[in-house]
Amino acid sequence: MLILSFSINPFRAVSLHKLYIAVLAYRNLPLVLKKKCLIQATPWTPCSRTCGIGISSRVTNENSKCEMRKEKRLCFIQPCQTNILKMIKIPKGKTCQPTFQLPTAEKLIFSGCSTTQSYKLTFCGVCLDKRCCVPSKSKTITIQFECPNEGSFKWKMMWITSCVCQRICSDPRDIFSELKIL
Repeated sequence: MLILSFSINPFRAVSLHKLYIAVLAYRNLPLVLKKKCLIQATPWTPCSRTCGIGISSRVTNENSKCEMRKEKRLCFIQPCQTNILKMIKIPKGKTCQPTFQLPTAEKLIFSGCSTTQSYKLTFCGVCLDKRCCVPSKSKTITIQFECPNEGSFKWKMMWITSCVCQRICSDPRDIFSELKIL
């Protein structure tokens, strides 16, 4: 419990500045201070593809020079299969299944290279009405790829933890999708 007292005497009172700092210490701030650098980042852009592996980006200064730089990560919202409704079990009485997983873990293929580990990814699901399901919670992980006769490399990747189904469905490549006619 934080107990503060105020008095007219400036030498005995807790200054407002110290009070402000004390209160901030108990809040969860979205910005982080690392080595005299206030870490800032824009939200990740929507995935460049609605199915298959795409790219998402953001701008952040979370680097050794504290400089704003564009950062990219892979994203995989849904597999590109025409029979996706056969893969997903929509519960009886429901019109949507927000997320689903494939029955087995699989290696990912990107630019002819495959991941060193198999992953059981969570994908965004489908709706029987015209709604679309998009990621609502995710984190970023690092995955390693091996290329035949060319070595290996690491990429950051979006790891979906939950999706939400919504009525407004737009193409992530459409830069004007958010504009409204007045």
